[in-house]
Order: sequence, then C-alpha cells, then structure tokens
Amino acid sequence: MLRLHPFTVIIISLILSFAILFYNHPIYILFMIGFLISSFIMLGENKRLKNTLKYSFFTVILIIIINPLVSNSGVTVIYQGFRLPIIGRFKITLEAIVYGGIMGIKLVSITLVFVLYGVMTNVDDSFSFFSKYAHRLTLTLSMATNLIHRLRLEITRVKEVMVLRGAKLDEKNIFKRIRAYYPVLKVVMISSLEGALNRAEALYSKSYGKGKRTVYTELKIKSIDYILIGLSFIFLGLIIYGASINRGSYSYYPMLMSYKYKDIIFLGILSIPMLISLALIWGCNKWKFLKYKV
Repeated sequence: MLRLHPFTVIIISLILSFAILFYNHPIYILFMIGFLISSFIMLGENKRLKNTLKYSFFTVILIIIINPLVSNSGVTVIYQGFRLPIIGRFKITLEAIVYGGIMGIKLVSITLVFVLYGVMTNVDDSFSFFSKYAHRLTLTLSMATNLIHRLRLEITRVKEVMVLRGAKLDEKNIFKRIRAYYPVLKVVMISSLEGALNRAEALYSKSYGKGKRTVYTELKIKSIDYILIGLSFIFLGLIIYGASINRGSYSYYPMLMSYKYKDIIFLGILSIPMLISLALIWGCNKWKFLKYKV
C-alpha cells in the first residue's frame, strides 16, 4: 500500500476540495468523482469505496427529492400541481432536479476526498506531523479518540460483570433501569479518573512540555511527494487560469446551458496532471521497484 507524507495528502485534498466546490459544470463534477473513484480502485480500497458510496447514495437521492420541492426555478416544467399558500403553484422542473443531483454528487465527492486522505496516509504519521506545530491540540485529539474506544470497552466489561452478579440491566421500567445502571456508571467514572491520573503521571515522567519535543522517527518527504505536490499546484494553476478566461462555468437556471466545446477541451487539458498523478499512484502501488525508486 502506497503511503504518502501527510503534507502531500493535505495539499492534494485541499486542492481537490477547492476544485469540487468551485466548479458547477456537470461534466467537470462527473470527472472529479470519476477521478476519486479511480484512485480508490488503484489503491485496492474497493470495500471502503463501496461502503462510502452505499451510505452517500441515500443522501444524493434525498437532495434530488427535496430540491425540486423547495425550488420552483426553471422553465422546463415536468409536473405542475395544486396551488399552495404563499409559495404559489407547486411545480417540479428539470433544472431543479439536475441541480439537486449535481449538488448531491459534489457532496459525495467531498466525502470521498476525506476518506481518501485516510487511505493515502497513516494515522500515526498524521498525528506526528501535526504535533510539530500544534502538539497540545494533537495530544488532546489523540487522547480523546483513544478515550472513546476505551470507554466503550470499559462499559461492556463492567456490564458483563454486573450481569454475572445478578444486576438486571434490561428492566422495562425506566426508573428501575436507571437504578440498575447507576453502579455501572459509578465504576466507569472511577476507572476513568484513575486512567486520567495514570496518563498525567506518564506525561510528567516523560517531561512533556519541558523543552523541545523529540520523536522516534522523522517523517521525510520523498520524491513522489514532490512530484504529486507539483502536479497538484499545476492543476490549481490551470483552475485559476480557466477561471480568468471563463472556462468551466455553467448555469442551471432559468434553463440548462448547452455544453461548449471549449469547456470540454479545457477539461482535457485540466485532466492531464490528474491523470499523471493517478498513473503514478497506480504504478507505485503495483510495482514495488517504482515505489522505492521515487
């Protein structure tokens, strides 16, 4: 599995998110989500991709349904119904449906960007990277993340012990159930306080906050990181240049715009650094010698 430097993945994620939010052109948005889906497939994360798309699909359907109901803009009327107070005559337009669908795809794309960040970098590397610049915040987030998991395990363990001791935690009466759960919460609270004291003693014994922070291993930016960062900034430069010459703009209201061949040509140019990045990621993930070479 290819693992990139956290700084590289942050740059790629920010630029991809900016491009997704900046463009409203249907073909551009479809290309963006196609690039993200291809990245997951190239990295061998089909299961994670499937789960993300499965849960995001219902959000897209919900947006497609709600947007035509609250927006009467558009001239291509598909259905016109009864008149409502204040709102006026109820109607569903093609423009509202298409706009809702594209906004739903943009939301899915942003979600895929965040999931892709977790795939392309290691969690420990991310904490190590951020700890150099915000060590207190990083430590707090790390401890909070660990605490949630530990609390869940602790509650499960205490509940099993209490059931063995005869506690009835499945009482139908709400007051009896609260009374039955009181010892569980008491034990978990005491255990959490003891854990907090142990962590505080551990930090104190390691002289946390006294002097410059040391690390066991240093994160190094490799050649592939420099290449992907460079390609990302080329992609960002093309976006800025395209905006200056009005490429990739699109309007849904009052009528869907027709596609311009200049926008399609510019999308082909815009896709070059993205396709090179995708090919490089695929090559490094498939051939080990290329991974260690760059």
